[in-house]
Formats: sequence, C-alpha cells, structure tokens
Amino acid sequence: MRRVAAGVLLAAWLVAPVSAHRLDEYLQATLLGVTRQGVEVELQLTPGVAVLPSVGAVIDRNLDGQISPDEERAYSAWVLKDLDLTVDGRSAPLRIVESQYPSLQDMHEGLGSIRLKMKADRAGHELRFENRHLPELSVYLVNCLADSGAGLTVGKQERDEAQKSIRFVYSFVGDTAVASTWLAWLGGVVVLAAGGMVLYRYRRSPLPKL
Repeated sequence: MRRVAAGVLLAAWLVAPVSAHRLDEYLQATLLGVTRQGVEVELQLTPGVAVLPSVGAVIDRNLDGQISPDEERAYSAWVLKDLDLTVDGRSAPLRIVESQYPSLQDMHEGLGSIRLKMKADRAGHELRFENRHLPELSVYLVNCLADSGAGLTVGKQERDEAQKSIRFVYSFVGDTAVASTWLAWLGGVVVLAAGGMVLYRYRRSPLPKL
C-alpha cells in the first residue's frame, strides 16, 4: 500500500505542474528518492508549444520529424551531462535506467513529456542536486519524495530561487553512522563516569602516614 500511495503522490506531483505550465517554457520537474543503497532520480521534461521548435531541433538532429533511438540516446546523454549530484560532498555519477520519449506530434499537441529515470549508487547523509540543462528556455521544479515507511527521515529541503538545485540531509532508522555517533557519545559518558569514580575514591581514601 505504501508503494501505491507513493506512486499516486509521484503522479500527482509530476502531472499537476505540467497541466499548469506556460506555453513558452520548457518545464523540467525533478523528483529525488533516497534509499539505503543510493539515489533515484526521475526527470520529466515538458516543452511548451512555443519552445517546441527549439527543443525539437536539438533532439531531432536530422529534422525528419521523428525521434530515432540514436537521437533519444544522444539527448538523454546530454541531459545527464547537465545534472550534478553529490552525496556527502562527493560526486555521485548518475546512470539512465529507463527513458520514455513521446512522438514530436504528441508534443506539438501538448500531450507528451520526456521521462528519464536515473540512479546513483552512492549512499550517505547529505545530498545536493543541480540541473543546468537549457537554462535559457527552462523553468524548474525539484522535490524529494520521503517514504516514511522505509524508516527515512529527511531534513529541511533547501532550494535556490529558480529550483534548479536542492540540498538536504537525511538518515534511516538504524543507520550505522547515526548509531556510531550515539555509541561514541555513550562511550564518552562511560569514560567520564569511570574517571569520576576513580577521583571520588582517591579523595575518600586516607592519606598515607609518613
């Protein structure tokens, strides 16, 4: 049921902006999901009718009115190059695991969006993402989907004004790093307590006679 609810939330979040965006904008909506194994990214790109000639020209390189598999791969690689993901301050390279391209005709009629699903295998506790693809044509949205059923806690999500970038910290229940921090703190308390007991006994013991 949690997966169904997450899917409904994802669909609602992605579809709502598409239905409301202006015709002279290239809407790029990004949804991030963090797991214990890494990061999942879904990017939906929806060109308005007024900017479709410009966007279509960079996808349909031979201008034959069709998007070939080679053109799909080339454009996906270009988008991927313009995305920057870091986890705990270290680069987390994304790879495309699924792509969906509508026909140019569907996009002309406002019925289609390009969808790219990507993954990165780096896990951690602090994430930063930035989208730099076609800024002269685009508006951006970015969000993180937090599935509380997975034991995930996400801190405050910090975005830039244009929503090209987002940064947040996160953790999981039973996270080893969190547990290590807690154990280190507990160990310090034990050491201090032991030291206190030794000092107390020293002060209580009688001084040796000369």
